[in-house]
Amino acid sequence: MSELIARPAALWLAVAPVDLRLGADGLSLYVQQVLQADPCAGHAYLFRNKRATA
Repeated sequence: MSELIARPAALWLAVAPVDLRLGADGLSLYVQQVLQADPCAGHAYLFRNKRATA
């Protein structure tokens, strides 16, 4: 089975709630602006919603 990121170089956790309705483009922008990281660098990013249910 093909995986999006087989072995990420790093795992980032956004502890502040994020609006997951932003979609891939919005979350990519969040990674760039808030985490100040490159969303295409081979890292994996974890986000949570306000109620911490996702």
